[in-house]
Parts: sequence; structure tokens; C-alpha cells
Amino acid sequence: MKVKATILSILTLTVVFFSGCTTPVAIDPMTGQQQTAKYRSGYFYAPIAADANAVFLTAIRAIDGMGLLRTGELHKKDFIKIFARQVGDKQVVVRIQQIAAGESEIRIRVGTLGNLPQSQVIYAKIRDAM
Repeated sequence: MKVKATILSILTLTVVFFSGCTTPVAIDPMTGQQQTAKYRSGYFYAPIAADANAVFLTAIRAIDGMGLLRTGELHKKDFIKIFARQVGDKQVVVRIQQIAAGESEIRIRVGTLGNLPQSQVIYAKIRDAM
């Protein structure tokens, strides 16, 4: 009976963790531009005012400029992913998706469980370089 309770507790925590607890994140409170992003289940989501190809080119330059080691890219019909590694061998994944003409969404994940502060730094570097 105790094993069932433990398994049920673990399953409940897993469902709560992956169900999409969303945290609003202030991006640039000084200028008022693009006020909020979302941090959900380890992923940082934010809008960026440019086409996906322009964001991609800027992102690879920003990633290289931060000293991250780019390990690959994945170009699909509706999104582009950039894979990189940080010091300490943490994987960084930047996903760029076109959502409208001149508007894209960028999704960043640092490490296995996500890292909000580092994701914000990467996003800020990409957005500032635009």
C-alpha cells in the first residue's frame, strides 16, 4: 500500500511540473518594450520583432559572441533550432519560430531542467543585436 502511495505522489508531482506552470517574466521594464515573456516548464518563451531567418542569423552571432560552442542546427519547415554547449557541458537550445510576418517567437532552454536567468541573458543578447 505504501508503494502505491509513493508512486501516486511521484506521478502527481510529475503532472504538476509538466502541466505548464507559467511564470510571467519582465524583459525590459525600463523601455516598456516587449514587457513580458513566459517561463514554462523550463522553457523561456519570448516574442521578437523580426523574421525567423533574420533572428537565426543574429542568434548564431550572439551565441558565438557569448563564447558558447555551437554544436549544430536543425532547419525544419516551421522552425529552426540552434544547439550549443556552455561551460560545464550544459546544453543550450534556441528554437526560433515564425508566428506572423515580421514576428517570431524564440524559445530557449539551458540545461536539462532550464535556467531562467541564463535564458534571459541569451535572449537579451539576441534582442540587443537585432
